[in-house]
Amino acid sequence: MTGPAEGTGTGATPSETGIGTGGRITYAGAGSWQQRLHVEPVWGTHVVIDVRADALPDDVDDLLAEAVAFLHQVDAWFSTYRADTPITMYRNGLIELERTPSIVRAVLEACAGAKQLTDGVFDPWAVPGGVDPSGYVKGWAAGVAADMLHDAGIANVCVDASGDIAVHGRMTADEDWSVGITNPYDTQSVVRVVQVPSGYAMATSGLYERGEHIRNTVSGGSSVHYDSATVVGPDAGLADALATACLVEGPTCNRWFVGLDDWSVYLIKDGRAEFFGPAFA
Repeated sequence: MTGPAEGTGTGATPSETGIGTGGRITYAGAGSWQQRLHVEPVWGTHVVIDVRADALPDDVDDLLAEAVAFLHQVDAWFSTYRADTPITMYRNGLIELERTPSIVRAVLEACAGAKQLTDGVFDPWAVPGGVDPSGYVKGWAAGVAADMLHDAGIANVCVDASGDIAVHGRMTADEDWSVGITNPYDTQSVVRVVQVPSGYAMATSGLYERGEHIRNTVSGGSSVHYDSATVVGPDAGLADALATACLVEGPTCNRWFVGLDDWSVYLIKDGRAEFFGPAFA
């Protein structure tokens, strides 16, 4: 693509229905493959881990347990609802940034990069109470968990962290992972099904599940431009951050994707959809 403006179009509308939090896996059967599905309550939501292969490794349960332990460790690092986490202690001025775990510093550095890319629209430092990287962490954690399982030898992995989805491999031998964008006006249907390539992530932001949980760091309120914003790209944490920023920013968010040819965006407002990028070609 030569640039977001040329790749932008008006297409599928929310009146379209499909198989169907923002992004949702359309769980096709694994066919002849073996499959293990695990649902883990964590972070006040549920994370779904789906692994598939011709033959899953004998230690698949141990590998899943390691991924689940990582998800809970993320809560121990980044929950702003717990007094004992490094992020809470840093927010409250009880420790300096240099004393936080290196993983916390790395995530905050990535958040700073997302803030710069979005011209400050994504800004974890602008929320009440001090820095809160939650708008990056959920997607990032899904991506890391998916990478862990894939690197351990499981060819086909999907981690769905309540709409922040990271995948490796394929859903079946003949099809990439299929993820539906939930209709913001009827959460029992989807407006479009996206084929997410291996190594990619998809994040959708909107007022789907938790009411007005999106904060407009410019106005200080919860006002947003779009009803739903979906981003597909090769970095799960950045996809999470960009989806929220696009939701707030409006049409000028396309400037952030100039030169990011691997990224795709699907935006819904007032019953119409606009989109650009290879995932929606």
